[in-house]
Amino acid sequence: MLSGIFINLLLAIIIGGTIGLERESIDQSNNNIGGIRTYALISLTGAISGILALNNYVNFSLIITTAIVIIVVIYYFIGATATKNFGISSELSAILTYIIGFLLAVEIIPLEITVAIFVILMFILSIKSMTTQLVEGISRQELQSFISYAIITLVILPILPDTSYKVADIPVLPQIFTSLNIDLGKFATIDIINPRKIWFVVVLITGIDVFGYILGRLVGDKKGFALTSFIAGFISSTSATQSLAQRSKSTAFVNHLVGAAVLANLASFLQIFLLVGPLNPQWLLSIMPAILIMIMTAGIIAIILLKKEQPEENEENVEQSKPTKIFSLLPALRFAGLLVLVKIITKTCLILFGNSGFVISSVIASFAGIDAIMVNLAEMAGKSISFHFALLTFILVNATNLLSKTIYSFVLGNKRFAYRFMISAILIVAAGSLWLIFI
Repeated sequence: MLSGIFINLLLAIIIGGTIGLERESIDQSNNNIGGIRTYALISLTGAISGILALNNYVNFSLIITTAIVIIVVIYYFIGATATKNFGISSELSAILTYIIGFLLAVEIIPLEITVAIFVILMFILSIKSMTTQLVEGISRQELQSFISYAIITLVILPILPDTSYKVADIPVLPQIFTSLNIDLGKFATIDIINPRKIWFVVVLITGIDVFGYILGRLVGDKKGFALTSFIAGFISSTSATQSLAQRSKSTAFVNHLVGAAVLANLASFLQIFLLVGPLNPQWLLSIMPAILIMIMTAGIIAIILLKKEQPEENEENVEQSKPTKIFSLLPALRFAGLLVLVKIITKTCLILFGNSGFVISSVIASFAGIDAIMVNLAEMAGKSISFHFALLTFILVNATNLLSKTIYSFVLGNKRFAYRFMISAILIVAAGSLWLIFI
């Protein structure tokens, strides 16, 4: 019992001292509440207050708690009046340090959660310089962009119905086909649109731009492009490439944007292991060399492009200046519409040609993404189709998927971005196809 109390007191002193060390290292001015000793004492006081509460001395515990709060409040008003600095992060961190000490003593929540609270507090306190850099210089138009994105994500998305509307659900259309003596048959079950899922694509594409902007402010545009795109590639490499292509019109970092787009596609290749492995590990082993070759090729290309020096400014890339908008809604809506069209064509091909139209439908579907195709191939490889034919289809749909991204790049982006991405795509597909020679 006594050993447990001693350990909790010691842990409270260590945690409080660590928070004080962070406060002392960040703020060298006199605006801070204190340093290592002050925060260690605050946490220790919290622990002693907790011990008193456990032993039915609740009134003493309340007196100590009230005294700490009053001291912190008085310190805040005196300091804020003297320095005209009305931030309360140090004061709140002191109160949270007291609460952590109290929680360590009373043990009403698991120790792991108390330590997690401490870690989160340390993280929040340590990012002061990063948040200052992010907020510094935000214009009114940028603030409006953030508000617009919040409306798109938090207001519109939740109220849209998560229902798939089929051909038969479209008003008047069945009557038109009946009047023309055309039997809809299986076509009546084709999904036309799911409003929430399609709008989620819009949220994703615009979100990549917003997230990239925030990272750009924190770590610099070039690193922000690469990191954002790699993460986004696990969700949708097509969306990431489309977003980067659009951004290439307003920046001179074309090499870095292409490198980031290649990184997004590298992430999508890594995702294949997660999609195929649980469904068909044998086929995954047979295509693993091709995937690894494509990953290595994409990695080398991305490194070369990301390290490449930027071209000198000329009339073509003088637009490097800061973009007036963080994101643009129209290209995202255009892409969502294209995705709906591709899905309709794909399902129509499956109905018209059945299994014999598998490759045709897979190639068409690859213009929107390869995730669904990889699942289909994993389920059919070694059963309905041979491993070799599945590998050929895999190489083909990857080629057409990268081709579709090249087309998006020409339509939505800077021509220099599009040509460089096209060359990168050709090299990746060619490298992956080499494995076909050895099997």
